[in-house]
Amino acid sequence: MKNRFRILLWPLIALLIYLTVQALSAIPTGVVQYLSPDSDPTQWMAISLLASSIVTGIALMLIPQFGLSNSFKDTGCDSVSTLIALFATLFSLLAFDIVNEQLDLPNIAEELFVGMSSSVWGMLAIGIFGPICEEIVFRGGLMKPMLDRGANPWVAILLSAIVFGLVHGNPAQIPFAAMVGVVFGIIYYRTQSLVITSLCHILNNSASVVLMNIYGEETDELTFENMLGTTGMWVTMATAALATAYLLWVFWKRTECKVEKE
Repeated sequence: MKNRFRILLWPLIALLIYLTVQALSAIPTGVVQYLSPDSDPTQWMAISLLASSIVTGIALMLIPQFGLSNSFKDTGCDSVSTLIALFATLFSLLAFDIVNEQLDLPNIAEELFVGMSSSVWGMLAIGIFGPICEEIVFRGGLMKPMLDRGANPWVAILLSAIVFGLVHGNPAQIPFAAMVGVVFGIIYYRTQSLVITSLCHILNNSASVVLMNIYGEETDELTFENMLGTTGMWVTMATAALATAYLLWVFWKRTECKVEKE
């Protein structure tokens, strides 16, 4: 029991910092909405998300117990392995997008994200700083302390991925985030670098921002099934899933675990 507490202590602290900063940053939005009920709160929400992402990221990078000072210095592997990891992640995004689409879960945050994406603050928050912050928190803040203190790597990968999915709070995002979190976790475990995962996270979110700006709430109508047909959709999903698995296997073989256990 004592060892489990030791393993989970700093991941819990990282999660608490993340949630606390998010909650505090939302206060100005609540005040504005209270004083002016008819105003559009999305601009303030975008600013609060941007501010909370920057503050949280900096805080975790500066706390020595997380040991994240070198996490953005390089990719943690050679150039060929880096490309393999990038393509594995991109194929996984395609496969998981199709699976998530078929789950057809309610998207309770769609209107909010569309509104936020229309401003520069929202683009920066959702497309760039939010993804970097989430990689610092969930791979660096949750996974790394567990690995450093002797946790089973797969337990650390799966636990961080599940929490990553759950904190999104939006049913339409939870399964996708959790599945992608596993891929990000594998890459982080082998490299101890946040560069690749942050880049792919940024690409995914930025693509969503672009689509929301072009199509607005009609983005949900751009389904793989409509574009490829039912058969084409499932063939694409299976191909992308197999490509992801193969590339991750190659990546694993080419890299070495760089965890320094206490």
